[in-house]
Amino acid sequence: MISLSFTIVNAKLNSSPLITTTFQQTPKAAYQDQQLHLLGVEGPGVIEVYSIIGNKIKEIKVQELDNFKSNLELDSGKMYIIRVTVSNKVYTLKIVTP
Repeated sequence: MISLSFTIVNAKLNSSPLITTTFQQTPKAAYQDQQLHLLGVEGPGVIEVYSIIGNKIKEIKVQELDNFKSNLELDSGKMYIIRVTVSNKVYTLKIVTP
């Protein structure tokens, strides 16, 4: 899913309004073939994996989160919470293992 946000700037160029567009991708997490995949965030950060009842399963410190993949053995058929901290922002994502 891609989240779009538009910004209209009240500047004039040749008597017509100038419109700028900002595209923002929502972070996504997926689990496939015992690998955790993360998309939509960049830079150094920390990934924490929690069970649905709040027990921390794993913490991964990463230098570059762009197209992140990591081997991770999780029980099948369960829901997990993925907490990603990057640039003083925290994203909370859910995954359900196959």
